[in-house]
Amino acid sequence: MLHFTNTAREYVETGFPGIRVATVWAENGEGADFIEFKAGARFPLHDHEGPEQILMLSGRIRFGELVLSAGDFMKIGHGEQHDAEALEDSVFFLAHVGGAIIQE
Repeated sequence: MLHFTNTAREYVETGFPGIRVATVWAENGEGADFIEFKAGARFPLHDHEGPEQILMLSGRIRFGELVLSAGDFMKIGHGEQHDAEALEDSVFFLAHVGGAIIQE
C-alpha cells in the first residue's frame, strides 16, 4: 500500500517556468505526480509515450483546444499532441505510462 498525504507533497522545479512537480511514485516508466502550474505557465507541444490520465484539482488549464477546470478528467495517449497553458494558478493529478516527448 502506498499512502501519500497532502503534507508530504514536495514540489520541485521542472525547468519550465511556473511549472513544478511533486512525484507520488515512479517505477518501470510508470508513475503519478501532482503538477502545479502558475497562471500563464506553458508546457510546450508534446506527444506521449503511453496513456496519461489527468484529474484537475484546482484552477483552469488549456490542453490544446480543451479547457479543463477543477473536477474535470481527461485521458490522452500516444499520437494526441497538445501544449498546455495555465489560465490561472492550477494543480492537477497525473497518472502516466512513459513520459512526454517534446515536439518544439
